[in-house]
Amino acid sequence: MPTNSNSVYYIKPPSGAHPARERAAEKTHRLVLTTTSLRNVVLANSTDVLYYEVVTPGWERHLTRISRLDPNTRCFDPVAELVNGRGHQAGVRDGEDYRDEERDTRRRDDSESAKRVMALRFYGGGELRAVEEFLQTNQGSATRRKTDELRAWFRSKDGHKYTWHATKRRLELTRDDAPDKVVGSFHKEKRFLHVLRMSQYPYLQLHASVLESLDYIVTSFLLVERLRRELGRV
Repeated sequence: MPTNSNSVYYIKPPSGAHPARERAAEKTHRLVLTTTSLRNVVLANSTDVLYYEVVTPGWERHLTRISRLDPNTRCFDPVAELVNGRGHQAGVRDGEDYRDEERDTRRRDDSESAKRVMALRFYGGGELRAVEEFLQTNQGSATRRKTDELRAWFRSKDGHKYTWHATKRRLELTRDDAPDKVVGSFHKEKRFLHVLRMSQYPYLQLHASVLESLDYIVTSFLLVERLRRELGRV
């Protein structure tokens, strides 16, 4: 792990760290996010062996593509494609006559829906499908707008069910074979005086045992964190 505090990948060690904790930390991997954006960001470890690029082009705001860098070929392999909002249909359509109040309400609704991922597909996994077919949530939390109760789960290629537990202060991942053990967690950025430039970049910390499902975990993280931010409880 980089020791230079100016590095994007530098994570300040906890106070009172001791050898036992350091040995435990060796079993985890940290994917640092280069920005706080979830639409255009790189998630990577310090060696770039684990490296994901998330891109939403300005000319295709309705599409977010996730790619993984192959450390051997140094080429990007496509992982997943997310469809934001209603695709090209997002926004108020020309030629429709609305009263001012109705038009403003429509625009607000379109703005909110444009932020949501409505469909996705994993490359090599067929056609687009509704997000709910991949990532299921406890609907009560979303309707009451309380992320204290938000849980989202998916089943990965390894056959295990993974569950994200989101509150205002934390976002943690568990697996069905050991539901009380946290196998992944998201850590927010830290800033100088809480408002200036980042002193520590946000990062995902993942247990080595879940790396086989990393494509699914990264994709689900982007979906859950978007929802958590949308609910305004971050």
